[in-house]
Order: sequence, then structure tokens, then C-alpha cells
Amino acid sequence: MTRGRTLDHAAAVYDILSPLMLLGQEQMMARPCLKYLEDPVIHDVLDLGCGTGTLTLEIARLLTARCGQVVGIDAAPRMIEVARKKAGIIRNVRFDVVAAEALPYPDQSFDHVLSTFFFHHIDMELKLRAIDEAFRVLRPGGSLIIVDVDAPTNLFGRVCAWAGYYLFKQEEIRENIEGKLCLAAERSRFGAFKRLAHYQGYVSVLQLTKGF
Repeated sequence: MTRGRTLDHAAAVYDILSPLMLLGQEQMMARPCLKYLEDPVIHDVLDLGCGTGTLTLEIARLLTARCGQVVGIDAAPRMIEVARKKAGIIRNVRFDVVAAEALPYPDQSFDHVLSTFFFHHIDMELKLRAIDEAFRVLRPGGSLIIVDVDAPTNLFGRVCAWAGYYLFKQEEIRENIEGKLCLAAERSRFGAFKRLAHYQGYVSVLQLTKGF
């Protein structure tokens, strides 16, 4: 269980609504996540808040040639149910009903952790806990890549970000708009982050790397 918001109620239509909410830019925004998986040393990947598993399955295809594995987690059982059906007989992917702030995996289990549009569903306390859990399960030298709502940098970004907040009435979105996702990254066990990209004036790609 989690105190964060889950999207069980939207599982059946999530694959339709998600591209609409992101103005068709979802693939472009996720591209930096996939770019880092091109490194041949990466074999074990964790996808936090995987939803219906669309990106997770794309990662599985990228890892097939090097016999890599990807685990997608989400606290919403219906989301995981849809993801498992989509995966079919793909063998190098697994979907678990798990809360990101309480990962059941051993220390240093993964080469890489990523998250797309998950952290605006959890409050500041859970943001910190989830980022620290990612640090724990990462192997030294591994990175956590986060794609999510961030403090807006232009008029279009402010309109989009605040429209999302007023539409869904989520204080967790307001926290991201106020820059608290980046603050959580700085306060985490990683201690620092890099902003790899910034899209539409309100979505950032953050990289947090675990030292050796």
C-alpha cells in the first residue's frame, strides 16, 4: 500500500489519455531515458511507476540483445494487470505491484532506475523516500533518471502546469511546480542532480548518479 495517489480508476483508458495530456510529446520526453540504456554495461533496469508498462516493454526490447532484464513497478494493481497482459510472452520483463517508497529488492540490484511522470503523484516525504530507495537498489555508478513536471520556465509551461494542478486538484503537482522535486533530489542520498533536458517549459529530465 502507499499514501501516494494511484490511477487504478484510469487503467482501462490510460494508454489513450496519457498521450493527450502530454500533447503527443510523451515519446520525445522519454527519449533521454532510453538513450542511457544504450550503454552495454546496463543489464538490470527498474521502472518506477510504470503504469501500463508501455515504456517498460520498450526497455525490454532494448535489453534483449544483451540478455538484460527490466522490472516495472506500480502501486496500482489494475495498472499492473494491464501491463502484464500487454507483455504477453516477453520473457525479460516482470511487473510487480510495489510502492516506490518501499522497494522489496536487495541493495545494489539494478544498473539503472528510471521514472516517467510518477513523482507528481506523491508528496514531498514520499518523493524523498522513493529517491532514497532508488539510491539503495542502484549499483555504484548507476543513475536514476526522472522525467516529470518541474518549475515552469515560460508562459506556456506555467499555463500547462497550473492547468494540470487545477484540473486534478493534486497538491503533489503543486509541489513539483514549486520546485520541490529538485529540492528532494538535492536532499536525497544522491546529494545532487543534473538537468539533462527541459521540455514545453514545465517538464524536466533529471539525472541522479550514485558514486562509486
